[in-house]
Parts: sequence; C-alpha cells; structure tokens
Amino acid sequence: MLGKTLLSLLKKRGMTLAELARKSGISKSTLSGITAGAGDSIRLTHLKKISEALDVSVHELAYGEPDPLSPAPEELLTELFKGDVRITLHRIEKKK
Repeated sequence: MLGKTLLSLLKKRGMTLAELARKSGISKSTLSGITAGAGDSIRLTHLKKISEALDVSVHELAYGEPDPLSPAPEELLTELFKGDVRITLHRIEKKK
C-alpha cells in the first residue's frame, strides 16, 4: 500500500523518483524498492523524510488518507471561528 500511495503522491505533484531522492536525501534505489512493495521494512526516518519532501503527514503517506486526528488548518480555523467568538484578556500580576 505504501508503494502505491507514494506513486500516487508523486504523480499528483508531477515529481519523479529522482527528484524525490534529491529532495529527501534518500537514494533512488531505496525509493524504487519502496514503490515496488518493499515498504514493509521501511525505516521511520525514511518515512519522515519522504513525508516532509512531499509535504504530507506520515499518516497520509503510510495509509493514503489524511490523518483524522489532525484537521487541515483551514478546517480548524473555520470550526474555531464558527459563530460568535469572545476573547477575554486578563492581566496576571507577578508575585514578588
């Protein structure tokens, strides 16, 4: 599944394995192995580097779907500012 997800993300971004290798610092042969199905034994550090290079979460890279526990920033802001918002400021005195 990881290999298919990786190939799909590369296609969406118009990126090649060679470009991902340069951007992530992971060899092209290692990335080729992952896309060929050798992703069962991938290093966590590689997952992190690939996800950063593709600008996706590790969860999305591993499972092919957005992380359900991490809403997109615009969704979070929309939910946060839905309806009326009241913000209160309080001065906190330092103890001497």
